[in-house]
Amino acid sequence: MNRFRLYFFLACFFYSCKAHFIDPNNNHPQGYADSQIVGSWKITAISSDVLNDWNGDGKAEKDIYATWSTCQKENVYSFAPDKTGSFKLSCSTTEPGSWEIINTQYLNYSSPAMGIESEKMIAMTAIEFKTTKAFTLSNGQPATITKTWTRQ
Repeated sequence: MNRFRLYFFLACFFYSCKAHFIDPNNNHPQGYADSQIVGSWKITAISSDVLNDWNGDGKAEKDIYATWSTCQKENVYSFAPDKTGSFKLSCSTTEPGSWEIINTQYLNYSSPAMGIESEKMIAMTAIEFKTTKAFTLSNGQPATITKTWTRQ
C-alpha cells in the first residue's frame, strides 16, 4: 500500500508541475532576422491556392512556376548585408535593388523594374524559405500566392 501512495503522490506532483516546464513563447512566431536573408536566393516554386489562368493560355492552373519561361526561371536575388541587392530577373536583366525585413515577418524588396514587393515569411531553413502574398484576381476572388526560395 505504501508503494501505491508513493506512486500516486509522485504522479500528482509531476502532473501539477507540468505547466512550469512549458515555455509559452514556443507557440508564438519568433520572426526572422536580416542575417538569415543575406545571400543569393532563387525562386524555385510559386503556386496559388486557387485555380486561375496565370499565363493567359486559356487553362486554369495553380502551379504558376510551371507557366514561367526558361528565362524567368533563371532569377537570382542577391541580398547584401547593407540592405542593397542585385536581382537577376531573367536571362538578360539584372537590376540593382534594396530589401528589408519589416516587423521580423515581412520581406520587402524592390528594384526599378518590379517596384516594391512585400511578402510574409512563413517558413525558413538554412537552405530554403517560403513567402506568401494575398492577391485579388481580376474577377474579385481572393488568392494567396506562395513562393519557395532556395539558397544558391
